[in-house]
Amino acid sequence: MSKKIILALDTTKLEEAIDITKKIKDKIYTVKLGLEFWNAHGKEGVKKFNDIGIVNCLLDLKLKDIGETVYKAIKALDGIEFSYLTVHGQGGKEMVEKAKKAASEIKSKPNIMMVTILTALDDNDLKDMGNNNTVIDQVEKLAKLARDTKVGVICGGKESKIVRKIIGSKLPIFTPGVRMPDDDINDQKRERVCTPAESIKNGADRVIMGRSLLSKGNIEENLSKVSNSLKL
Repeated sequence: MSKKIILALDTTKLEEAIDITKKIKDKIYTVKLGLEFWNAHGKEGVKKFNDIGIVNCLLDLKLKDIGETVYKAIKALDGIEFSYLTVHGQGGKEMVEKAKKAASEIKSKPNIMMVTILTALDDNDLKDMGNNNTVIDQVEKLAKLARDTKVGVICGGKESKIVRKIIGSKLPIFTPGVRMPDDDINDQKRERVCTPAESIKNGADRVIMGRSLLSKGNIEENLSKVSNSLKL
């Protein structure tokens, strides 16, 4: 089993997602279920993964709202088994703390993972939103928030080296948007998309991969290729 690979299942096709997961669940750490999946299937969809033994999934809802709303939203997630939940760091310290409190009060007690800057955004996008910080500057500020609130971080592979220095060795870092050297970068906008090996070397604990594993070829062969690149 590769403890460093999280399979991103950004799909509405429940049975197909379950079938894929059954084939490779012993070769990955867990799966990521995002908004597309959640909006189609909700808690019942997550329970289908629980039924096949996936109880540690990353529920990627990227919550961002006033603290009390996020608190109640997370409390409403009780009754399913999952280990990680994403929130946006730009929701602020109070919201992150409310998220942690709610997570501690539901049965699964998921780890809160704080999203820094989406890997589909670059410096120009931040400027368009009225933020004159560079991506790196903003990631550094949010990493300090993660350190102070003691939550994990979701960030680009290139930024994981900076984030690791700020948050220390104990808090987890997951990196999405990574690609193998011969893959298309799709909607990623950073100067250079990191490979899985580069992300891990930079300090990430796990890489989140979807299209690189699913879009072409056999998923088991693709997993082996990634695992070999990480020397697992």
